[in-house]
Amino acid sequence: MTQGQAVAEAFADIVSEVHDASLTYAEIAAICGVGERQVHHWRAGRHRPRGAERDLLLELRYVVKLLREVYRPEGVEIWLHSRNPELAGERPIDLLRAREFVPVLQAIERLSSGAA
Repeated sequence: MTQGQAVAEAFADIVSEVHDASLTYAEIAAICGVGERQVHHWRAGRHRPRGAERDLLLELRYVVKLLREVYRPEGVEIWLHSRNPELAGERPIDLLRAREFVPVLQAIERLSSGAA
């Protein structure tokens, strides 16, 4: 296996991890700024994200990882898709689509610390 193949497989696992956290392939695509088909290619290990797409996918993985430390899987889905008073009534998924990760991460930090 080449290094490129190993990296593509690692990103396939990352896509699966994010998808298993109750995000659809369409939502992952919207957040990463690609078409849904591209996310399926990543998941199959045929391609790997690069540049900004890679960075956004890794940021999304970080969000999911932090949420999984606070909630069960069904709670992650509900939190991501519900309006949130900690985010001025915005839905976290919408902020992620707009690539506004910082307020979402701050809200998760408040959840983790029990301040929310």
